Amino acid sequence: MEKIFSLALTACAMFSFIYGLVRFFGKESPLYSKMIVFGIGCAMLGRLFETLQFFTLGELQGGFHVGMLGILGSFLFFFAANYGQMDALVDDKSVKFRKYRLIALLGPLTTAALFVISVLLSGVGKNTVYNTLLAFTVINASYFHLKHLIIPDVEGGIVRSIRAYNLMALIYALLCMAEMILWAVPGAFVFRVLVYSCLCVSFVVFIPVLARGISKWSA
Repeated sequence: MEKIFSLALTACAMFSFIYGLVRFFGKESPLYSKMIVFGIGCAMLGRLFETLQFFTLGELQGGFHVGMLGILGSFLFFFAANYGQMDALVDDKSVKFRKYRLIALLGPLTTAALFVISVLLSGVGKNTVYNTLLAFTVINASYFHLKHLIIPDVEGGIVRSIRAYNLMALIYALLCMAEMILWAVPGAFVFRVLVYSCLCVSFVVFIPVLARGISKWSA
């Protein structure tokens, strides 16, 4: 069953990445969208490595492996896109936006809580260092996804147009943390199917949702 899940995730991530390349490269597109496509590409490579391990070795090797860098890299790109390309446009750091900055902390707090649950369930082991690094990147990315989901719009409707993307990205971040819990809990078949099915759907709709929002920037 793990092989099927891994193969499905790889296929969905590959579809999203290829669609992103077709949609945003070879034409004039915002760097913001290209960074997100790079993030999906990282996730795809990570999932592909895991799938190849399943089909060549029969199981996913424990401990650190190169595929882990793909998932971690994807959130670094998502964070860099929102923080480096978007945040200065939507938040001038004034007092009037303070409440939105405070509310946005719910994103990191939720992801941190899921990380703590995974550690309590699995204990400290050979994957703890990687899980901590991944949780740190997800925590940072989730803050800006939630912030840009709730902060008031700016001139040109930039924030409003990508709110659906930020909601999708926030859900994806929470699903990745839920997957971390799955690593710590053997079995849990129904929960496992639910999490991986939602991850597959997230990959499939990721770029179409982003593309719909980006198209509104020039509408």
